[in-house]
Amino acid sequence: MDIKNIKGLKYPDEYFIKFFFKYQFHTKQDLKFLELGCSNGCNLMLPFEFNNNVVGVDLNDSLINYANENFNNSKNKNNFDFFSLDMREFCTSSSDIKADVLVLANSIYYIPKNDFVKLLQDIKQNNLIKKNIPFFIRFREIDDFRNGKGELVEENSIIIKNGITGEDGVFCKFYDTLEMVDVLQKELDLREFQTMHLKYDNIQNDVKVRSSEVVIWGTIN
Repeated sequence: MDIKNIKGLKYPDEYFIKFFFKYQFHTKQDLKFLELGCSNGCNLMLPFEFNNNVVGVDLNDSLINYANENFNNSKNKNNFDFFSLDMREFCTSSSDIKADVLVLANSIYYIPKNDFVKLLQDIKQNNLIKKNIPFFIRFREIDDFRNGKGELVEENSIIIKNGITGEDGVFCKFYDTLEMVDVLQKELDLREFQTMHLKYDNIQNDVKVRSSEVVIWGTIN
């Protein structure tokens, strides 16, 4: 696919790229990747182009339309399915997807912790994933610059109001790394995992801001 013709984000998450090749997915075919909060499918295009099947879920109708258009323009003939749904609703109402890889890149901090825990429980109980599969998650850490810049809902959870990032009015939950690991171990039996802390400057509306995020990959279920 010509990159100039891609609608929406052009590239996968850089740490998803690392994850993909570290786990040797480029040597495998016909795996099923499930991503919750998939945007326009920019992450899923990587496994798809390596002859794997993908399922993506996102609340934004426009982004799902972009995903379908982008993947329809690919020469790859593997299967792809995109759903314009709240990922919580999708995990409650869907069953037996039996994905080989689960991806939660830049999405779970937009829902409350209790909802996140229920989502993980639904993923497992409804057989959305297979046993002993690779897992990728990226989330915002407590010292991210956004934390505290908005209306406090509960500890480390706010309605963002910073006038910088374009997220004003959006719910955001920030996690301590040990807190996240505890949830994942309890709900998905996370094991054999690696944790990477990402602290970087970014320019948002001509303002330099400091983001703090964590990537975890490992084995679950």
